[in-house]
Amino acid sequence: MIVAIIPARGGSRGLTGKNLRRIAGQPMIVHTIRAALDARRIDRVIVSTDDRGIRDVATAAGAEVPFLRPEQLAADDTPTFDVIEHAVREIEKSGPAISVIVTLQPTSPLRGSKEIDDALALLDSSRARSVVSVAALGLPASVVGSMVDGRFRGLPMTAGTDARRQAASPAVRVTGATYVTRRDLLDEGRLLDDEPAAQLTSGPAAIDVDDLGDLRAARRAAAGSSE
Repeated sequence: MIVAIIPARGGSRGLTGKNLRRIAGQPMIVHTIRAALDARRIDRVIVSTDDRGIRDVATAAGAEVPFLRPEQLAADDTPTFDVIEHAVREIEKSGPAISVIVTLQPTSPLRGSKEIDDALALLDSSRARSVVSVAALGLPASVVGSMVDGRFRGLPMTAGTDARRQAASPAVRVTGATYVTRRDLLDEGRLLDDEPAAQLTSGPAAIDVDDLGDLRAARRAAAGSSE
C-alpha cells in the first residue's frame, strides 16, 4: 500500500494560520490534498494534524484524518520524521502494511499530481530507497556552502573533481514538496537515505510558502496558471 501523509500542524512560526491561508480561493492544504487524491498510485491520503479546524477542512476535501496528532508532536522544532513515523504506526494498527510513504508538505501548494506520480516512477526506475524534490539554485555547487564560526565551508568535493565554476555541477535546494520513502528505510529512522534520487522541479511546483512574501508569490503563480 502506498500512502500519502500530509503533515499540517495548527501553529506556525513564520505565518499565522499558514496551512489554511487561501490560494486561488481554497485553503492552502486543499491544493495538496487534491493533488494526492488525483495521483494514480496513491492508495490513501492521510492528514496528520493537531488542529480541529484543519481536520474539518481536510475531511471536507476528501482526505482521511483518523487521529489527531499528540501535542508533543506539534511543536515548532518537532522533526518531520517523528510526525511521519507516528502516522505510519497509527495507520498500520488498523490497516494493511505500508510499502511506500509519500510525504507531502502542504506549504508546497502548487506541486501537482503529475509531480507525485513522477516521483513514484523515479523511485522505481532508479531502484532508489527514497526520492526528494529539488530545485536549481542557479549557481554551480563549487560556490555554495555555509558560514560557520566566521569561516566558509563549501560543499564537499570528491578528490580530483574540477572545482572551476564552469565545470562544477549545478547546486540545488530541497523544496520540501515531496519525499518518497520505502517502508524499511523508515525503520532505520530516516525519510531519506544517503543518496536519494533527485526529482528536479521548477516554477510554481518549487514554491515553498514560509512567509507572507512566499504566499504572495504562490497566489500570483496560481492566478497565472488559471488564466
